[in-house]
Amino acid sequence: MFYFSSIINTPVHDKDNELIGRLRDMAIESDKGHKYPPLVGILVKKNKSNEEIFISTNKIAAWSSDSIVLKVTADSAVEQTPNGTTVFLGKNVLDRQIVDLSGVRVVRVNDLQFGQVHSAMSLLAIDVSAAGLLRRIGFRQSMLGFIKPNLLEWHSVHIIGDKLQLATGRDELVRLHPADIANLVEKMNVKQGSQFLRSLDQATAAKVMEEVSPHIQKMMVRHLGAERASMILEKMSMDELVDLIQLLPSVESREIIDKLPAQKDVNRVKKILEYDEDTAGGLMATEFISAHLETQVSEVIEKIRRDSHQHRSIHFVYVTDDKKKYLGVASLRRLIVADPKQKIKEIMKRTKRTPVVNEEQSVREIANIITKYNLLSVAVVDKSGRLLGVVTVDDIMRHLVPNA
Repeated sequence: MFYFSSIINTPVHDKDNELIGRLRDMAIESDKGHKYPPLVGILVKKNKSNEEIFISTNKIAAWSSDSIVLKVTADSAVEQTPNGTTVFLGKNVLDRQIVDLSGVRVVRVNDLQFGQVHSAMSLLAIDVSAAGLLRRIGFRQSMLGFIKPNLLEWHSVHIIGDKLQLATGRDELVRLHPADIANLVEKMNVKQGSQFLRSLDQATAAKVMEEVSPHIQKMMVRHLGAERASMILEKMSMDELVDLIQLLPSVESREIIDKLPAQKDVNRVKKILEYDEDTAGGLMATEFISAHLETQVSEVIEKIRRDSHQHRSIHFVYVTDDKKKYLGVASLRRLIVADPKQKIKEIMKRTKRTPVVNEEQSVREIANIITKYNLLSVAVVDKSGRLLGVVTVDDIMRHLVPNA
């Protein structure tokens, strides 16, 4: 076995011991499905010029850190550089970032390990440890006994394009909490993060975007472009979408709004944008479960079953009358233990026992009310008492501690 760092720049000799040049890179095929992909060729910088030539591995007789020896003469060694699925490891893999799910973190490819598999020299693993970096600046393996390599086997790595490597399949990755995926995105550069979001389905990408810090959200939207960004943003909750749009310059925000799909209530977005972001109106979510006071409990439960996927969480059902005037709340607990034939007005907690806020109240005032009454959420009403939205304790925390 040997490492990329120990063989790069190694002299390459033909069968007559004539020096051809020095090793510059090694290549594999990315789509062959090998657990340990065999090397398909090497890139050699010629000894008497700056020209780089490609030599197939089937013309290599021996590998070592002292010399790579060919089976053929120099004249018959050169082949045309392959295109398509060929991946040059030094150019496209070394120093790239990967996602290591064992520690839910982004790490760097510091070195590559090779060895014989079924008589073919193959790529075995990537080294993400400090030992890999030290090897590349001249430390010999015998000097690194105090630092253990941290090797990730190559068969767990998937390449997206030729720039970003993920140490898992997408299906495994999306099982993580969106906040964990967001932490990974934040450790990537903007190009990698944008490419990564494109690899996810739109619903998952939207959940991740909601968890990414505001300044990175802003950069991601710009890099994705208005069309692609709007497809992801359309899947975000209304309050998170509005928060993000508020971050953007007016020209960009208008472009995003204009490209939102028809099923998104653009008028509601524009209405919320009229509120100051430090008020209940600017902070509230307009997506919540509501019910008319005469509705039966069984109907409300069925509505929750049908629409629950549209909501981040559901703790209460907000009760209104014919004019959408807010009357009170019914908790999920009360709904579950109630007789299905009861009406919602019979089990709800009325407004005189549940504080409300108006759309102009400040975040600090709302936080004080939520803390004082130990609430998970509070209803936002207009001057006539009509229900406009809901502010949750999560909304308050995200506003007060945006980088948490």
